[in-house]
Amino acid sequence: MTLRQGPGLLAVVSAIMIAATPSLAWRATNSHTVNPLSPTAFEVIGRGGISSVDYWCAAGDYARRVLEAPLHQRIYISRPRGHAETENAKSAVQFSLDPPADADLKPGLLLTVTRPGDNLSAWGAWNLCVPQTGQAG
Repeated sequence: MTLRQGPGLLAVVSAIMIAATPSLAWRATNSHTVNPLSPTAFEVIGRGGISSVDYWCAAGDYARRVLEAPLHQRIYISRPRGHAETENAKSAVQFSLDPPADADLKPGLLLTVTRPGDNLSAWGAWNLCVPQTGQAG
């Protein structure tokens, strides 16, 4: 018996391989899930009661421990809080080590996750984990 390779078979094989691939999700120090989007971008998945500090802590933890970003590296919100792109979740924030195009990069007075371009240093974001865990990272 021979298998004929065609577009249908390729799609089925691809779907099976994707389903069998272990998730690339990473768990931050504060137990929030972080999913990679690219080598410099990622999405923090929200759960009930997650605050802006929680999003930034997870972003800083991922940037430092996974991407090995230097302490002075800026982390930018590339897409504010909204539906997740990487999994079925109602709340997620996308971050990047690269500034988003045409975003206002001036620092705000409040720590939010609602404005593209808002940013913190990797150290500043990572340090937000300290009150939650007693230690950064």
